[in-house]
Amino acid sequence: MRIAIGSTRAPKIEAVKEAWQVIGSRIQGYDRDPVTFLPYDVGKDTPEMPLTLDDLMGGARSRVENLALQLKREKQEADFYVGLEGGFQVIDTHGPRRQIFLESWAYVCDGHTGYFGHGPGLYVPYRIGDPVIDRGIEMAIILDRVGGTRSSARPEGVWGFLTGDILSRQQSFVIAVMCAFIPFCQTEAYK
Repeated sequence: MRIAIGSTRAPKIEAVKEAWQVIGSRIQGYDRDPVTFLPYDVGKDTPEMPLTLDDLMGGARSRVENLALQLKREKQEADFYVGLEGGFQVIDTHGPRRQIFLESWAYVCDGHTGYFGHGPGLYVPYRIGDPVIDRGIEMAIILDRVGGTRSSARPEGVWGFLTGDILSRQQSFVIAVMCAFIPFCQTEAYK
């Protein structure tokens, strides 16, 4: 069993491994195979900081597509390809009731069929979200301004910062990955 991951970032890799521990034994034909996780540094075809649902879903899917192409060039393949994307989902982008949510999305494909899944959505305060959206300031800079120097270096990411370490970036991706794998477990329900 080979699971290719379109990222080399530790929280994303560990999220896929953690999700597989829960879900792997439920996928017919894959429950006894030893698993090899193959992280790859692949690009995506969406903005660096996603601000829409289309950007989030497109980022996860394009990571899988680019990953599959890279493996094909290397004359390799995987049983599953996993792409993960995190960013903002902005509701009422330009209106007076703008709402900003931090979300994590996953796309899992077996080479033929793919499914999306997403994790929780966390409300983002305006003092953090607005500068990213309106002025294009990097999230790391905003976190350091709001939370003090080196806040952006926290392994828990923005999730840990905003939740006081109740939720981490990795945890947000675990749910997304599990949701994207579910149709491969429940094949009768997803025909």
